[in-house]
Amino acid sequence: MSRYTNRNWGMNQTVIARISKAIFFSSLFYGSIIWMKNTNMGDINSLWYKISKSASGAVFNVSAPTLEIILGIPPLQVTARVIALKHYLKVLSDDEDIHKRFIKAQMTDNTTVQLHMKEVLKYMKWRVTNDPKRFTQSEKILLDSRDVQVLLQLTPKCFGYNKNTITKYTEFIWQDNALSQFQLEGYSSAPNVTCRPLPIPMGTCRVSEVLAISLFYRNNLLNSFLHKFDKDRWTSPLCACREEAQTAIHLLTNCSFVGPDRLVKVINIMQTCNNKDSFEDIIEDPFSILNCSRDPLFIELCLEIVQLDNLHLRRKVQLKKKKQVQEPVSAAQAT
Repeated sequence: MSRYTNRNWGMNQTVIARISKAIFFSSLFYGSIIWMKNTNMGDINSLWYKISKSASGAVFNVSAPTLEIILGIPPLQVTARVIALKHYLKVLSDDEDIHKRFIKAQMTDNTTVQLHMKEVLKYMKWRVTNDPKRFTQSEKILLDSRDVQVLLQLTPKCFGYNKNTITKYTEFIWQDNALSQFQLEGYSSAPNVTCRPLPIPMGTCRVSEVLAISLFYRNNLLNSFLHKFDKDRWTSPLCACREEAQTAIHLLTNCSFVGPDRLVKVINIMQTCNNKDSFEDIIEDPFSILNCSRDPLFIELCLEIVQLDNLHLRRKVQLKKKKQVQEPVSAAQAT
């Protein structure tokens, strides 16, 4: 897939995400409940990173958790956990299922079954909190326990689910996973995760889409980052307006070349999406822009801004100088 797209042409992020889900994920997660472990996911994670980076059009490396949040696709480990959860919920919802008898027999000795049952119990506790009317008082009391054995005392009806419920639970555990990942990177918080795709209008050219997406991460082609990357090559961090360093937050909230009407609209959306009234709080939050990525008007404004000619935004850069190929020397010339 990486061969058929880049920053300027080819498949857009929506198409790549759909192909990944339809072909790559369907093959990858077949039987994943049996074979998939953290110890054997190294090469697969590397492959998925290349796909997600190609979908975003990033030139420099961007953290995998950031790319997944931009695309609206949970990490592979989170998706595998949800697939295993759905399997066990189906098993527990049918008293005649032969696998349920296996679970009863292996509950105390089999560590793998115990691990999956803990995930089921975690889901059921979450379900009680978010949909308490579904459960009776006696079932709520049972689920207040930490013992996975209580799952066998619940009625099969308790284990029912639908697509909307599973999506919300996926986002719930994904948020915890994202917080852990971003804390390892030195942040105290994490951006809001969602399984909804980016609301980029159909027919948007690849160049504009990539430029708009690049506003959601730090390692982009704006002057501020390029100047930090190589001060000798990119001598100035300033925006084309010459007022401040060219960063995403400057372009969206303070650049005079963008126009006051757009700036006011962007700031209002950012305050709403981040639940913050103070403009200073928005600037200090490293994820304030990414948290607005599912707002259609915000995406529309981002596309308008990156298409402004007076900003002189870079479409691409050449990171490595091409080696000059020397012509072969003939024997006569050598003598």
